[in-house]
Amino acid sequence: MYMISESDAVCKEYSKMVKNRSNKLVKKWIYFLLGFIVILIILPIIPNFLDNETIRIVYIIYGSLILMGLIIGILVSTFSISDKPAFNYLYMEVYHKLNQERGTFYKYVPYEKEKFEFNTRGGIFTRYCRCEVKKHVLGTSPNGNGFDIFDVTLVTGSGKNRHVHFTGIYYVVKHSSSSIFQIRSHSRPHLKGVKYVKNNDIQEFKVFLEEGQNVSNIQYKYIETIERLKRNLEAKKIYLSITNDELHFAYIPKVHIRKQYELNINKLNQIYTQFLEELRVVDELLETSEF
Repeated sequence: MYMISESDAVCKEYSKMVKNRSNKLVKKWIYFLLGFIVILIILPIIPNFLDNETIRIVYIIYGSLILMGLIIGILVSTFSISDKPAFNYLYMEVYHKLNQERGTFYKYVPYEKEKFEFNTRGGIFTRYCRCEVKKHVLGTSPNGNGFDIFDVTLVTGSGKNRHVHFTGIYYVVKHSSSSIFQIRSHSRPHLKGVKYVKNNDIQEFKVFLEEGQNVSNIQYKYIETIERLKRNLEAKKIYLSITNDELHFAYIPKVHIRKQYELNINKLNQIYTQFLEELRVVDELLETSEF
């Protein structure tokens, strides 16, 4: 956990990064505003430009709307903050502190740009999703199981056709299993090549087994674990997919860890604790698999 002297240095650096980023954005909006004002001044000087009534109306209406939009952009940049200083600096510092105190070697990577395929392998969401990763944590459990934790948004389409399928925390844990199944609070599986059948005996969650399979003791144990995790993590939606060689777990938290306003030692230690809880989920899932 953070002491006062340590937290002061982190909080000051974070505040400095937030302020610098905000100032850069404000400057960009001001340049756009000044450039647009110059255009608004020049256009009426053009001979006969405003003689046409339609052009005059368009000039006044659209000119006013764009001007208002640019002013709003300046105000928003001034009084709001970006996620990037938190993910690029703050959360990396927290993981560095966590590694120091626990003697671990977790690797933290912000805004990683790769063609991730974990969603295709897990089959929780449609395989056509692309991944927008804010945070990627790589590590190994005490028993040697490699794992990845992603703070990710899974989307299809773009622009007006953009559809968000998931925004939350997604785990991939190396784990061998003789059976394939999914436990989910919503929707249905999307794992290619596997024919799932929904089990109607379980009411708490949607349980999907391979065709011809019945709920086993280990699967009942996983249902208990998912029920407990949903409660402890305060998850709005929760998903588990067991494949032959990986365990995929994902949940949508009620409150996402994003930008931090007025950072202090209490908030810093709260983030530290939340990241520890994220890591303990890996242990809890693996303990269930050993039942």
